[in-house]
Amino acid sequence: MNPADPVVAEIHAARERLSEQYHNDLLAYSEAAEAHCHALGFRFAESPRCQTIQDVPLQAEIRG
Repeated sequence: MNPADPVVAEIHAARERLSEQYHNDLLAYSEAAEAHCHALGFRFAESPRCQTIQDVPLQAEIRG
């Protein structure tokens, strides 16, 4: 995306306003956004759990 794009500029401006409104508290912002979406009737789909390094077997463990 082009940073000069007006849509990108509006997204950044909205992020700045929300950051100020929620005092950079990402959890508070996320909970408010989720509540707002639920109030609008949106449903959330769970995404599959990502594997972490601990979940991926090491090559030595695979070879036995």
